[in-house]
Amino acid sequence: MADNLTAQLDINDPLMKGRLTSSPKKLAELPLATNNPYDPETSPSDILKYLPPDGSMFGLYADPYATMVFYQPREGNHSGKYWLNERMEKHSFTDKELNLIDFLSTNRIATRNQIQRVVFEHEDSDLKIRDFIKKCRKRGIITAFSWVTPCNNGKKKPLIYGLTRIGAAAAQVLFQREVPKEFIFQPVVFNHSRGPKMSGFFHDLVSNELFSEFKRLDRVISWERKPSIRLKDGTTHKPGIATELIKDKGQFLTFWVEIFRITPDWIEHVTSRFQKTQLAFEKLPLQEQPKRVIVILDSDSRIPYIARLVEEHMPSVEVRYTTDERLLMGIGVDSFLLYDHQTNQMKRSPINFLSDDYAGMSAAEFFASQTFEIEDEDEFEE
Repeated sequence: MADNLTAQLDINDPLMKGRLTSSPKKLAELPLATNNPYDPETSPSDILKYLPPDGSMFGLYADPYATMVFYQPREGNHSGKYWLNERMEKHSFTDKELNLIDFLSTNRIATRNQIQRVVFEHEDSDLKIRDFIKKCRKRGIITAFSWVTPCNNGKKKPLIYGLTRIGAAAAQVLFQREVPKEFIFQPVVFNHSRGPKMSGFFHDLVSNELFSEFKRLDRVISWERKPSIRLKDGTTHKPGIATELIKDKGQFLTFWVEIFRITPDWIEHVTSRFQKTQLAFEKLPLQEQPKRVIVILDSDSRIPYIARLVEEHMPSVEVRYTTDERLLMGIGVDSFLLYDHQTNQMKRSPINFLSDDYAGMSAAEFFASQTFEIEDEDEFEE
């Protein structure tokens, strides 16, 4: 594997300590946590069914009990129409506004850190980024929300940003893009009811950690949620995400991404996704198969069990594993793992062109190399 350097993980590594399971017999059954790290008086009674098997706390985007709460829901409520009309009349959309609307209309939601990596330059200051986001909220383009949960870990939660109806209307005008209704947010106060569960939003936030890192590294040629991949027999397969990355001039690699959050029926869902992916590989020409399928889980301790499901239901597929917390640290040598069934161990498996010092042609260089040639209107004048 030319793009792969593999090194055995140190079990004393803080990321790995206590998370490796070596008994194949135990892996035949779903491993469950045996201790609850949260306050037993306030945490849900069925929490052991959902905690990582090593008994650690939920990752940032993995709490199945979290529910949405809008932040300052009235911010910008009466400014949006004025902003959009003025921008359209004066043709004065800024580059940052265009980039933000493009990002959120295709990727649904994002944190400030994700916006920073996708919309801004590396040298832009935190103050500049915060000021831009505040202005966009006041102008009614985006709204903000976070979440509440009975599982308190003592850490602050990030604000999450999504498009308002005005932001979605701008996407329609600017990119001729019909924004899905679940991408449009109407901020309200949930006084006498609980807000929506965060599980689906967490799914998007995890995928955007990967996307924003690929963008920071300037490797993204395309990124599409649930695309319809046409197979040889005329059927279609919809991977969670399909992305094309550039390694160097003329070298493009496709990756599929599958993200799993822990819900009551998550095992059935994982099994079904793996079976469908295996069938898709069998019905795709070799040159159209993705280079890897990246599986994102909530914890390292979940990987050995999932790896057995991969071995059983998706044996033809090259898989690399990662987790929320690994992606939150930024892509590096520890980001991607493979599971060695011979030794029942996880091993580091970095992808060498996904690094800051890789010198191959970037996505920006590729797009800049494309030519813009049109007929001059003067050629038709008599």
